[in-house]
Amino acid sequence: MTPTRSVHPVTAQVAGGRLGQVLVAGRITGGSGLPVGTRRRHPTWGLTFVAAGTGRYRDAAHDETIRAGTLVLVHPGHPHWYGADHGGWDELFVVFGGAVFELARRRGALSPDRPLLQGLPVAHWRHRLTAFTDRPRPADVDGRDAEALDLLAALLEATAAASASGPGPHRVGWLDRSLELLGADLADALDLHAVAAEVGLPYETWRRRFRAATGTSPYAHRRARRLAAATDLLVHTGLGVRDIAATTGFSDERHLIRRFRESTGLTPRAFRDDRR
Repeated sequence: MTPTRSVHPVTAQVAGGRLGQVLVAGRITGGSGLPVGTRRRHPTWGLTFVAAGTGRYRDAAHDETIRAGTLVLVHPGHPHWYGADHGGWDELFVVFGGAVFELARRRGALSPDRPLLQGLPVAHWRHRLTAFTDRPRPADVDGRDAEALDLLAALLEATAAASASGPGPHRVGWLDRSLELLGADLADALDLHAVAAEVGLPYETWRRRFRAATGTSPYAHRRARRLAAATDLLVHTGLGVRDIAATTGFSDERHLIRRFRESTGLTPRAFRDDRR
């Protein structure tokens, strides 16, 4: 069944706050996030809190699963992509900006190195963010400043709560860089020994640490990224199977068909037809 998509935005009626301002806020039911294959640089700050559903977030240093209870924090000018899995997700979103948020970034309280705040209690944070999504924007400067400070307080509270919830240790730099390299230029051959050298580890040490951290081998991870990219193209484009195979690094059409059937039990064409 196709999810029902509803959007309920509350926008700013007037411009300008001395300290900051919430520009627009709202709720989306059955949303999809950003279009697959895109990478965005937003001119403003933004947050998306996923209240139901799952998806994925990617930027140059991250490739992570989004689950209910995840707050995605977008920094101005930071290239990124995030989107829902098949079936969509429910989200609350806020677009904002101003001096207090820039100060928080300069002091390290808000960092693009940590774009996902995970493990947040859904009921509490749905209620907390509803204060921004369901009320009119303040009409005076003092009110806009107060709302911006309230939002900053919420973001700092979420940061502390996500740290306390212990969703798992933060990945260290070598793993971030490994995931970035393994997920890039999927149409090209990749020397795994060169990836290990790039992150500063002997190959066997790197391979063991990668498996311990992710539960899979570097080779299997790259193969999974290729298959995921092929699936995205099947669902969201009209490219033929041969072109998709070439674009995502499979040796030929038959190779893609074989791997796809192993993963899904269907051929790529049957999978595409089933989604129509």
